[in-house]
Amino acid sequence: MSIESTPPQEHFTREQLFGILNRIAFPLSHLPPNTLPAPTLETLQLLQTLLVITVPFETLSLRTTQSRAVDISLEGIYNRVVVQKRGGWCFSLNRLAYELLLGLGFRTQFTIARVCKPIHPDDPPRYSAKTHRVSIVRFLDEATGSDTKYLFDIGFGNTSQLPLQLKMGATVEFAGHIRRMSTRIHIEAKPEILGNDPLVMWCIEEYLPQDDKWSPCYSFTEQQFYENDCEVANFYTCHSPTSIFFKAFWCVRSTREGEFYILIENKFMIKNAHELVKKIDFQTEQDRLDVLEKYFDIKLTEDELKYHDSWIVPASRVVELDVAESAVVEPAAAAAAADAKPTVDSSVEASVDQVLERIQHTQI
Repeated sequence: MSIESTPPQEHFTREQLFGILNRIAFPLSHLPPNTLPAPTLETLQLLQTLLVITVPFETLSLRTTQSRAVDISLEGIYNRVVVQKRGGWCFSLNRLAYELLLGLGFRTQFTIARVCKPIHPDDPPRYSAKTHRVSIVRFLDEATGSDTKYLFDIGFGNTSQLPLQLKMGATVEFAGHIRRMSTRIHIEAKPEILGNDPLVMWCIEEYLPQDDKWSPCYSFTEQQFYENDCEVANFYTCHSPTSIFFKAFWCVRSTREGEFYILIENKFMIKNAHELVKKIDFQTEQDRLDVLEKYFDIKLTEDELKYHDSWIVPASRVVELDVAESAVVEPAAAAAAADAKPTVDSSVEASVDQVLERIQHTQI
């Protein structure tokens, strides 16, 4: 797809809309046959909860496919999330959410946010490039004149299970986790140079009970973007050595009870709103594969094992497969067969360590 011109608009078919709803077990039995749920606030809330607890945030397509990229075409997203029963990240999961919401009749638009989560709670925000896609849903009652908007996001890792109203001080709580909406002005912006007023951004924050602090997650405006803006940001996030996801193995999922399953590189953690429940340091690749299957319902196929480029220490079964396919395996995977871990850029390795340090104290 060219990024130099606006691509033609694509949408999910009615059959695909039902496919997504069935994938997340959205209750439809109370509705007449072939009837989609109404675009109400109750529907919106249930959709976000079911999507977050069913579809994992994961970067496995960067680590276990020949393309080393996340496909954000509608066909690619549907195939991975619904057909293969896998997950994705914000540019895939929140595009799926946006198109689902459109198909159900919601008034919605997407925008692109800047992540501003500090490494430590006392640090100032650190604004990223525009690398996080989210959706905004509007409920307009023309009879009463009421107008409310909600942030809908299923692709931030430790994502809220409920939409959050775009209103200063609005909060949501699920299983002890608390999120709130605030506003911020970019700390480095100087709009007065061109005679403009400061640009006020919405900011979603999470409450850290261990530190009794609110920590910013990301900031955004209600600016409209095109899908090819997402193509550019997705390409950077996939392929830039400065991207935190480059050369890193991630998988995160929430449970209905409010626990987060967090797998990053060779570590796995279970956290609730108040404490670290469980931690595993993987000693072999088979340890990680077992956790993927047990906690994320993901079992890598033989083709994915063939292209897997970030081995820990392979179990014998995996080594044999890797050696047998050595003619087509990339050098990093071939090195893994000799019990060697692929080289990771030191700056990326440091950023992953910072994320792991953050998890120990707060959330990701």
